[in-house]
Amino acid sequence: YIEVWGKFTPRGGISIDPYCNYGRVGTKYEEIANFRLMNHDLYPEKVDNR
Repeated sequence: YIEVWGKFTPRGGISIDPYCNYGRVGTKYEEIANFRLMNHDLYPEKVDNR
């Protein structure tokens, strides 16, 4: 799972925020990855400066 958010800043710049998540199937990391995916950026910041 890969997610990239681009946020435009008020002074004309852009903030690129990548997020990558992987858990090998059959290990405890699979469960951790699923948990992080379900709880990632539940309340993204509002961008209203356009």
